[in-house]
Order: sequence, then C-alpha cells, then structure tokens
Amino acid sequence: MTLIGTLYTVPGRFHPRTRKIFAAARLNSLELQVPEGFEPGETNRTLEFLKKFPLGKIPAFETLEGFKLAESSAIASYIAGHGPKGEQLLGANPEDRAKNQQWILFNELHVEGTLYTLAAWRMEIEHYDAKKEEAAAKDLVRWLDYYELHLSDRQWFVNADGAGPSPADLTTGGTVFALYFAYVDAEMRKTYPKIFEFFERLKQTAGMTDIYTGPMVEKRQPPPDRLQSH
Repeated sequence: MTLIGTLYTVPGRFHPRTRKIFAAARLNSLELQVPEGFEPGETNRTLEFLKKFPLGKIPAFETLEGFKLAESSAIASYIAGHGPKGEQLLGANPEDRAKNQQWILFNELHVEGTLYTLAAWRMEIEHYDAKKEEAAAKDLVRWLDYYELHLSDRQWFVNADGAGPSPADLTTGGTVFALYFAYVDAEMRKTYPKIFEFFERLKQTAGMTDIYTGPMVEKRQPPPDRLQSH
C-alpha cells in the first residue's frame, strides 16, 4: 500500500468520523499514518498543531507534500480521488457526484444530530431531556424510513448493483455503525431489514470488515421517566 499522508486522530481505534476516511484509503490501496501518542484534547491544542490546523479539530490530515485538510468528509473525498477506485468513489458523472454529496450531507445534517441526542445521555455525556428524547426518536424513525425506502430496490446508495460502495455508502455505514452501537437495538433492526442487509454487504466488501464491525446494542436503555412509571 502507498503512504498518502498523516491522519491526526485517536490511535488504535476508529473515531466515529474516521471510518469513511480509512475505508476510502483501503479501497484505494492507500496507507494513512496515525501518530502514536496522540491525545485528543491535548495534542490538538498544542501550538505546533494549531499552526497547522487553527481550529484544533480532529480528524485532520496532511499529505507528504504538506497539503493540509480538515473536516472528515473533505478528507474522505480527497483520499477517494487518489487511487484506482477514484471513479467508483467520487462518481463517474455530475449526477453521481451530486447524489454522493446529498447522502453525505443528509447524514451530517440530520441523522448525526438526532443520534447524538439519543445517545448522549445514555453514554452519560449529557443530562436526559424528555422532550428532546421524544422529538429525536420520532426524527430517527423518519430518517430510517428514508434509508429503507431508498434501499428497497438497490444494493448501494448511489452506485449500480455490483459496482461497489461510494462515499455515500462509506459515510452512511459509519452512521449505521453508531446507530447500532448506541440506540437501534435488535428488535428495531428487524424493522429495517434493507438497512441491515446494506450494512452487512458493506462489511463483507474487501478491506471493510474490521472498519465496520463492532458491538451492537441488544436492548436499548429506556428513558428514566419510563423506568419510573413501571
């Protein structure tokens, strides 16, 4: 594999926003160097790091030539365009490229925010809010219905059946991974068989197994007010 640059992120595990980056690199036979000893909240606040990336956000990326890039989707797109699978990953025409952007933005602007609301208190990051929980739960059903409908007659979100995943799939796969880990339990997964089939198909794609394999919640933690009412 060819080394393309350095990805500043948590070493030894996949940050939620780096799955699509590592996946794009794998599909293009590219290697990403991850600095050992990188400590989120510390390393990315040093003067050395801030000179390169003023906002101090991770993931961040730097090529061997010194080109620097922030924002996970921009990094994934850059890596997608550098290798033998470039056309598959970026899209062969303006329509496919636009569709990829549509699904990437849908995940970022809608699904990820909803997931955070549902997962944050369960992971003891924030306090539980009944109104936010109810609204987010309704929104998630809407988003999952949209996924399921789109996948009802196709294998991938943008590419033709048999063509392999695109950035839309790599991004959605990362979102689904997080949903299955934090909220969408075994019973709910049965309600959306096409999403589950898509996720398994993505995992079975060469080089993707370890990136998209992880624990899935068996039974979702119920809200505190529901526990008190029983």
